[in-house]
Amino acid sequence: LAVFLFSGLDALVKATTYGTPLAMVVFLRYAAGLIFSSGSAAAQGQLRPGWPTIRRAFGRSLAGLSCAALFFGALKLLPLAQTVALTFTSPFFMVLISAAMIGDPVTRRSLLAAAFGFLGVVVMLAEKLSAEAGSPLGFAMALASAVAYALSMIMSRRDTVHDSVPQMILVQNFISAVVALPFAVYWYQPIAGETLLMFLAIGALGTGGNYAITWAYKHAPATLLGPFEFTALIWAVTFGMVFFGEIPNVYPLLVAAIVIDACLLVV
Repeated sequence: LAVFLFSGLDALVKATTYGTPLAMVVFLRYAAGLIFSSGSAAAQGQLRPGWPTIRRAFGRSLAGLSCAALFFGALKLLPLAQTVALTFTSPFFMVLISAAMIGDPVTRRSLLAAAFGFLGVVVMLAEKLSAEAGSPLGFAMALASAVAYALSMIMSRRDTVHDSVPQMILVQNFISAVVALPFAVYWYQPIAGETLLMFLAIGALGTGGNYAITWAYKHAPATLLGPFEFTALIWAVTFGMVFFGEIPNVYPLLVAAIVIDACLLVV
C-alpha cells in the first residue's frame, strides 16, 4: 500500500515540477503533509509530542527531506523511468544500514532477493542508457536519494520502539516544512490554484504512505521489506500508461517479472 501511495505521489510530482522551483515543490509537499498529519494526530489525541520524540525526529526528518529534494531534483534532469530505476538501489542500502544500526538479521534469502530485484534495474538501465546519455548530476542525485531514503526508513523503524506513528509523521512533516520554508521563500513564485490542489493531493498521499510504511517497518525487519520497494516499477509503468500516455516496451515488462520473483523470494 505504501509503495502504491508513494508511486501516486511521484506521478503527481512529475506533473507539477515543470515550471515550479524545486524548493517550493519540497516545501509544499511537506506543508500539505503537515495539514493531514496534524488532523490525524489530533483525532487520536496525539497532537502534543514530547521533546524526546522531537529530538529523535531531527535526523530522520533531515534524511527524508534530503531524499525528497534529491529525488525531485533528479526528476527535473532525468526521465521518470531512469530516476525511479536508480532509486531502486535503496534495498541494498537498507540491508546494510539496518544490520549496522538496529541489528536486523541479514539472511541469504533477503540478500538474494535484493540482488535479484536490482538485476531488473540493471536490465532497464541498460536499455535506457543505450538510447540516451542522461545527466551525470541527475544520476548522482537519484543515487544519493536512494541512500537518504534507506537511512530514513531504518531510522523510522528504530524510532517506532519509542514513539507513536502519528506523532512521528506529524513531527517529521513539521521539521521538514520549517527547514524547507526559507528556501521556498527565496525562490518563491506564484502558483496556480489547480497546482495548489495537486499539492494537497500530494500531501494526502505522502501522509498515507508514511503511515503505511512506518507501520510496516514497525512490524517487520527492513531486510524483509526492502525488496518490495521494487514493486514501484510496476506502478510507474501503470501510471505512465494511464496518465502520461507512455506505452512501455518489453524492458519494463521484463523488469516487472523479475521484481515479482524477487518479492516472492522473501515471502
